[in-house]
Amino acid sequence: MLKTSLKTIILAFAFSSCAQAQKDYPTMGQVEILGPAMEKIVDADAKVEKLADGMVWAEGPVWVSDGDYLLYSDTRQNIIYKWSEKDGLQHFIKPAGFEGPGVYSEEEGTNGLLINKDGFLIACDHGNRRIAKIVLKSKQKETLVDTWEGKKFNSPNDICQHPNGDYYFTDPPYGLPGREKDTTTKEIVENGVYRVNSQGVASQVISNLARPNGIALSVDAKKLYVALSDGNNPYIMVYDVKEDGSVGEGSIFYDFKKQFPEESLAADGIKVDDDGNLYAAAGDGVIVMNSDGSTIGRIRSGVHTANCAFGEDGYLYMTASDQLLRIKLR
Repeated sequence: MLKTSLKTIILAFAFSSCAQAQKDYPTMGQVEILGPAMEKIVDADAKVEKLADGMVWAEGPVWVSDGDYLLYSDTRQNIIYKWSEKDGLQHFIKPAGFEGPGVYSEEEGTNGLLINKDGFLIACDHGNRRIAKIVLKSKQKETLVDTWEGKKFNSPNDICQHPNGDYYFTDPPYGLPGREKDTTTKEIVENGVYRVNSQGVASQVISNLARPNGIALSVDAKKLYVALSDGNNPYIMVYDVKEDGSVGEGSIFYDFKKQFPEESLAADGIKVDDDGNLYAAAGDGVIVMNSDGSTIGRIRSGVHTANCAFGEDGYLYMTASDQLLRIKLR
């Protein structure tokens, strides 16, 4: 009896301490249920929480399970931030991309981030025009790949990893000194999509997209999704992934202009959950669609949203302009 009572007291104290440690964050926005599948993802009355602000353009969030924290980029302040429930917001790496001298471009930091199969941080490094591998503990950086056929990439933007270890990434011009109008430093004509194999060799797998941006693989890794931040063609494209790592012809998976004709929307970052649903950062939040391309809901914060990532704590984290946001999922 004494042991049971003591255990009860300890559990009650732990619960109380946890409750006291839970911070209250400002809330905003709303969830729009546009299909029954959305009700399985998030509560209709769930609110978006604002965790931090002070960024200029927040991007590329990724959850780090070894330590339970989030990393994300500020491409314009050249910082990778770290956020955790315990310690709040901290600088993780500065400078994250270009290290000088002088200023390289308006967006010279890192953009998309991922934790690879071996636990390294993989970063799309605008300022150094490369994919970088970073050791989390020492923060030591090295180049994974920075050229295709001897030419420097434009500004790698977002990245995903195939179960076999290959990477796929997009390479638009947004990090170049002249951005879309750059004719001086741009070495590759195409704003391509690339595959990097286990030997660190890049191959251009897609060459006919004007503004490739977010990128993600389907759950079974047989399809590659590419979001276009292109006002004229605001699509998410889908491609069959072949056994040799190349991709098929491609087709339009989702057309934002068709789905939301009264709004000017195009996707930035995209993610895929375990059920095959796609989450596209677009406009003032995240649009959720199922694996058939049907819209099932929206998570709207009212803040222009660039990217999102799933946390192992049950939240969807969103980088939105100068803010870091999250919402609890089911």
